[in-house]
Amino acid sequence: MITRQIVLAAYPVGTPQTGDFSARSGTLPDVGDGEVAIKVSHLSIDPFYRLRMRPDSSVGPPLALGQVVESRGVGRIVQSRAPGFAVGDYVAGDVGWQSHAVLGAGGLRRLDCALGPPQRHLSLLGPSGLTAYFSMHVLGAPAPGATVVVAPAAGSVGTVAGQIARAAGARVVGVGSGAAQLARLIEIGFDAAIDHRDPAALAAACPAGVDVFLDGVGGVLHDAVTDLIRPRARIVLLGFISGYNEAGPPHYGKILPLLFKRARLEGFLLADWQARFDEGLAQLSAWEKAGIVRAIETVWPGLESAPAAFCALFGEAPAGKQIVAVDTDEGQ
Repeated sequence: MITRQIVLAAYPVGTPQTGDFSARSGTLPDVGDGEVAIKVSHLSIDPFYRLRMRPDSSVGPPLALGQVVESRGVGRIVQSRAPGFAVGDYVAGDVGWQSHAVLGAGGLRRLDCALGPPQRHLSLLGPSGLTAYFSMHVLGAPAPGATVVVAPAAGSVGTVAGQIARAAGARVVGVGSGAAQLARLIEIGFDAAIDHRDPAALAAACPAGVDVFLDGVGGVLHDAVTDLIRPRARIVLLGFISGYNEAGPPHYGKILPLLFKRARLEGFLLADWQARFDEGLAQLSAWEKAGIVRAIETVWPGLESAPAAFCALFGEAPAGKQIVAVDTDEGQ
């Protein structure tokens, strides 16, 4: 079986560029016992893999030059030698940036398309939506009238988390990048939106202080929000995208406000919540069908657009989840 692939051609220096990737055709192995062949329909574009695109990766082995770029995705089974997985089933798994994949069935999740269409299982009904649900609805648990700060707010997690907080009656402040993102946040329903390059604007946007902070940025912004936390505030750490393109450990500097305000700071890993995934998926699907939460997605057409979609994550990307439609015949 022939597959089209996008591989890592060079380790990015600083912000990734499209020239760090190249396209090629490859031949997949035959489907073995316990494996399936998948025609990939959509790819999830996520910033985490930037950390693996360096020879000194500290989050697992570095991606090798010439290796297919790793990525989650969804697709339709076209051949199966795995019990319980039938031709025509839609599944999600680590498919990589390619048009077809042969994978072990043990690493795949069959999609319940009654909850939403296949691509939705990469955004609202995928890891992004589940992260937003458990980090904001369960851990953050904002009360009506609370002030919530979400950073980055225009990404795949932030757009969902902000809507969840707004539905709970909180006042929600989003941190984005550029005028287009900020305007989109207001359109989605955020009460205020500020640019990450203007952390001083936080004080004006949060005159009563901050009760819940969902932080995927770290760095200077983390410190600026920490200065504004109220007593018993809750801070949930999702990541440190501000440091993804830099050498050295992430920067989380301010500690004393946590002590004096008796605040709670907790790191978040989605894998810890796996036993409750069905709960989260059911609730997110119900909210979407009721019009309470919208899936905010930007779909990039064609496999060859994957490098540009990935590089956009480190600039002023369109709001929401970045998804590549590998096979445009699969629809939206």
